[in-house]
Amino acid sequence: MEISFTRLRIYRECPWKYKLMFIDGMKIPSTPQSAVGLALHRALESFHRANSEDLEFLLERYGREDKGRRFLEKYFEQNRARRTRIIGNEKEFVYPLGPHMVRGMVDRIDQRPDGGIEIIDYKTQLDQKEYPLADNLQLHFYALGVRECLNLKPSWLTVHYLAAGKTDSIAYDDSGEDELKRLIIETAEHIEAGEFRSDSSFCPRCDFRKGCQFSIARD
Repeated sequence: MEISFTRLRIYRECPWKYKLMFIDGMKIPSTPQSAVGLALHRALESFHRANSEDLEFLLERYGREDKGRRFLEKYFEQNRARRTRIIGNEKEFVYPLGPHMVRGMVDRIDQRPDGGIEIIDYKTQLDQKEYPLADNLQLHFYALGVRECLNLKPSWLTVHYLAAGKTDSIAYDDSGEDELKRLIIETAEHIEAGEFRSDSSFCPRCDFRKGCQFSIARD
């Protein structure tokens, strides 16, 4: 099977939610926050793909009249001081892992002045919680994909919090790559075996909590 980080994350949260989404085809309703996040990602992709240095170009690609524009204005000023070279913008990776295929999309890949490769992920939510990057499974998933598919050796992992206008970086430790590969393979095997038990620990945050037959957080 083909597995992405989203599929890996959803299955680890609740296998039954995975079934609802990827087997039964249920869709997570769009929210104003998710719509803003998508628009911000698309604007930044277009801005960097065009190698633009024009704020108006960036804002036009966003095309919305809300607080997201302030995030982009802040980002634009920070980007002007950037010393890295962008070598990947919304860069896709696909590689075989055992009998499976792993797929992902990295928001940005930069090369620092010393040659080090930096994996960058944009976070757009206003209330985005910050977690230790050493525990950020998504960034490690991307770093592994960049190494396996693009033949680049990541040196740094970075999260750019667009709403807060700040970044957080950590040196990449590749010692957990074998364990991550095992996790990906094991998850894919559970999915292929049709193991879709419910996990109520995620119910309060689940998008399907009001209608799921196993939900303990319908109210």
